[in-house]
Amino acid sequence: MRRVHLEAAEDHVERLARENDPVGAVKELVWNGLDAEATRVEVILETTAIGAVEKVTVIDNGTGIPPEGCDPAFERIGGSWKKRTRRSPNLNRFLHGSTGQGRLRGYALGHHIRWTTVADGIGGRQRTIIRAGAGARNDFEISSPQPTDEPTGTVFEAWGRQSPRLDQLTNQKSVAALTTELATYLTVYRDVEVIYNGERIDPQASILRDAEYDIVFAVEGEQPRTAMLRVLEWSMKTDRELHLCDADGITVDITDVNIKAPGFNFTAYVLWDAMPEHQGDFLLGEGRLDSHVGALITAARDKLREHFKLRAVEQRREVVQQWKADGVYPYAGEAETDTDTVERETFDLVATTVHRQIPRTSRQLRTTLTLLREAVRHQPDNMHHLLDEMFSLSVDDKATLKTLLDRTSLATVIKASNNVADRLTFLAALEHMVFEPEVRKVVKERSQLHKILENEVWVFGEHFNLLVSDRSLDAVLDRHLAILGRENRYPSPVRRLDGRGGIVDLMLSRARKEHDRRQHLVVELKAPAIVVSHKEINQIEDYALAVVSDPQFADVRVEWDFWLVTTDMADIAKAKAKSTDRPPGCIGQYQQGAATVRVWLRSWAQIIDDCHERLKYFKEQFEHDPTVEQVKEYLIAHHNGLIPELLIPDQRSSTEADDATTSSAPAATGDGSGS
Repeated sequence: MRRVHLEAAEDHVERLARENDPVGAVKELVWNGLDAEATRVEVILETTAIGAVEKVTVIDNGTGIPPEGCDPAFERIGGSWKKRTRRSPNLNRFLHGSTGQGRLRGYALGHHIRWTTVADGIGGRQRTIIRAGAGARNDFEISSPQPTDEPTGTVFEAWGRQSPRLDQLTNQKSVAALTTELATYLTVYRDVEVIYNGERIDPQASILRDAEYDIVFAVEGEQPRTAMLRVLEWSMKTDRELHLCDADGITVDITDVNIKAPGFNFTAYVLWDAMPEHQGDFLLGEGRLDSHVGALITAARDKLREHFKLRAVEQRREVVQQWKADGVYPYAGEAETDTDTVERETFDLVATTVHRQIPRTSRQLRTTLTLLREAVRHQPDNMHHLLDEMFSLSVDDKATLKTLLDRTSLATVIKASNNVADRLTFLAALEHMVFEPEVRKVVKERSQLHKILENEVWVFGEHFNLLVSDRSLDAVLDRHLAILGRENRYPSPVRRLDGRGGIVDLMLSRARKEHDRRQHLVVELKAPAIVVSHKEINQIEDYALAVVSDPQFADVRVEWDFWLVTTDMADIAKAKAKSTDRPPGCIGQYQQGAATVRVWLRSWAQIIDDCHERLKYFKEQFEHDPTVEQVKEYLIAHHNGLIPELLIPDQRSSTEADDATTSSAPAATGDGSGS
């Protein structure tokens, strides 16, 4: 074992580690494996019971680091062998790295990092282990090489870093980021596999369109230069990025696209052979035509605007053709006069511009398109007359609508109408899931009901914002302190009365500025098949008492409301909810200093009735009464993968053992009204 000291200031090493960018660190480690001629690189994320990332492992089957190459690789920044060539020595593949800084990125993934590498060196095939820690970032311990007959490759491991930033590695957004980063490389080298958290990175499967353009750019006083622009449109959601690449498509820098292209998910790649010589120049040269990179970016954006202008026209045609095929297009036959033609062209432009906000069900879609046709035909000033005819508005409502249409855009009105219709449909869907006898038996608590409501938190009140989902009680209280601008709690965990920790599903919050108080609502969701009794009531009360008992929150002006939500209750539970000295449904109230904690027993019938009351006016105007088929259609469109098989058309339900009979822990949402 020997110690190698990196000759660089520790704060400089810390900056190079870029510890706030774990996704970038994973990208760099994957590239290291690919540059080592790996045909397979796998990223493994190990998580805790509550989903927090606690260890990251990157495994490649590349050539590894030979023992004689370990000291040079870890004792200085820069000087990478990749600087001297653009191709790998054996497979002649494009190389990505050249700065020799990739190994430092590991500190973004853990306070303790380790490489176990097997390579063929002067002494034959040997295994070497390199260790380092954030306590001394500049020091690397390198083991004595040991002979081995294992296959070559490197295993990188990072652990011991507790940071919410690491949790973003489990998001689908991280998969998208790695897909766009590796897209050009993996489309060239089809035999290379990159596996991320069990999912293969496959750009080809997500590419909707692939377009290439030659672009010309010039700096004043110089001859024009040429580059290639590649535009990949994706079926997945991605951040819009402009990748500045070398001639082989290897990303050198990334900047923002900075163009408007609503409705498109895409990544743009500029390929220029001289790009490696201008790494970092985009930070200074962007938008300046006297800079090579600035001129190149400007030319690329101009071509992108031209591309998506044409694509928007194509997309409009596709949308209109689909409406015609579905029988909802509000015009019949062919246009007979020039006036008819102009009207239809105007309608197509308006309707396709706002089509993403238009309702999806056939009935609503047909009504909305008819409304738009009349608006185009008679001008938006007369729009309120049409709406009055459709929804029988009162005199006051007419005046309000006229003012609204004068102030806001037509797209906003349509989006608001669609939002109300979606909420009414979801309430019908929720009723179907929690009340329908055959359905409620198979609805799962954690993986279905909880996940669906995580995206429909308005059910618990319009003023709530989601803070925490499916995290421990400690994480909920830490989130509360973060809102207050305080440091995290001291390490001792919050425990329930029986000494166990707990899991909360959701946390919503609001601030009541007029009273200088903050409110949280913690919701314990129970599967519709469970009949709530002593066990479930004791569980929610344990959580409430854990909050009250923690002295760190005694001086905080906050109201905590804990809701135990169920479809059915045992008689003892119904009796507790009807106490004479508390409001209906309140089964406990506690005070600790400035903090107030209340515990409530709420039925789905009460919550759904409250929602219907809030939407009563709109429901009457819309006359919206969705059928069972429309309910299923909504659930599939908005919560696909989270609904029981019984609700999926043309598919037999295979009821299997699920978590519907397990007790989940509270879901936290932030309200303090408790009513």
